[in-house]
Amino acid sequence: MATFIDRLSEKIESKRAKLLETLSEEPRSGEEKLRDLVREHWHALPTNLKTNIPRPAFAVDGSRAVRHLANGAYLFVAQGLLVGEIDGQRTEETAVDIEILEGTTPTPFVNEAAGLMMIRLEALLAQRGAQVMPPESVLFIDGALYGIIPNLYPFREYPQYDEPGFFSPYRQETLEAFLDLFRACKKNGMKLISVAKTSTESTHTRVWWQKKCSGDPPKISDSEALYKWTNRLVKKGESIRRVSGYSRPILLGKHAFAEGRQKEELLGREDVVNASAIVSFFVRLDDYDDALRIDVPAICIGRDETIGQVEEEQLIDPAEVFPILKILAADYGGLEVYNALLYAVDREVRLRQNMMDEVYLSLIQDTLGKEIRLDRSERRFHSV
Repeated sequence: MATFIDRLSEKIESKRAKLLETLSEEPRSGEEKLRDLVREHWHALPTNLKTNIPRPAFAVDGSRAVRHLANGAYLFVAQGLLVGEIDGQRTEETAVDIEILEGTTPTPFVNEAAGLMMIRLEALLAQRGAQVMPPESVLFIDGALYGIIPNLYPFREYPQYDEPGFFSPYRQETLEAFLDLFRACKKNGMKLISVAKTSTESTHTRVWWQKKCSGDPPKISDSEALYKWTNRLVKKGESIRRVSGYSRPILLGKHAFAEGRQKEELLGREDVVNASAIVSFFVRLDDYDDALRIDVPAICIGRDETIGQVEEEQLIDPAEVFPILKILAADYGGLEVYNALLYAVDREVRLRQNMMDEVYLSLIQDTLGKEIRLDRSERRFHSV
């Protein structure tokens, strides 16, 4: 019987230096200034942050699955869940969607389809929920808000391909739903808080760099920089890694909007440029935890700037996000439960493999009266 452990051990040893370089917390050549900037813009959490002031809270999240079919087509299923409490009673609303794309569909569109289906369901659920939420409610959504809206427009790189027919109306419905949520924040005092568990973008590090340094910043994601260089000295020669705190907030407008997308079309819309600008920051609510990226409409912290008015990103006073920090701290459940409501919704909405392959596929077959057969690799790997 084949054994791979010894071979893997040998390969790890042969690539040891290269692997450790990626994992090292020491700055690589040219990263020292950025390390110092990260530490400069990382602030201790305010004292007495936790509060027991009750407020209506809701959360929405989604999940999706993609299966390759024996005829070469792609089957997509997405589902979303909104959970909250009104007058002491739990309320919830669900939504699902299904699509099939031909096997000749270009790979970029295959990769995009499931995410677009899911975020649309989440946005529509949030939009409907906001209509019945009491004033001053809090609505948590999963993901980085500033990244969601610009990604609703097509890639520039693929004009030679025709998009699947549902892409355009789905993008439009999703955008309208988010703009409605922004209006609800202004009208009803709702707090819309998006929580991203990680970020592969370098928005924050780039802005910090450009405000103080010349040239291009080192290529490193915000999450990686904060993971490496937020520490606190305990005693000589000893420090706590990944110390609690939050980063200097940034006001985001149209400058970095939709990189790689058709942002001119998006920013040509009056309702988009007149929508609230976005405030973004990272927070780690306890030592050793992972830093969460938090995006909120600027109106939620009392600022009136719109996307169109913010030509260049602005650093703002850290104290302005204290109300958001208090809300996040109240819903924090420790290292495993980054946000109680989002954590609970995630566990309920997650589309698990056995549900997709044993329940949903049977339902689809029975309803369509047609065999839905997975391709050979899907049958093999999903059956183990």
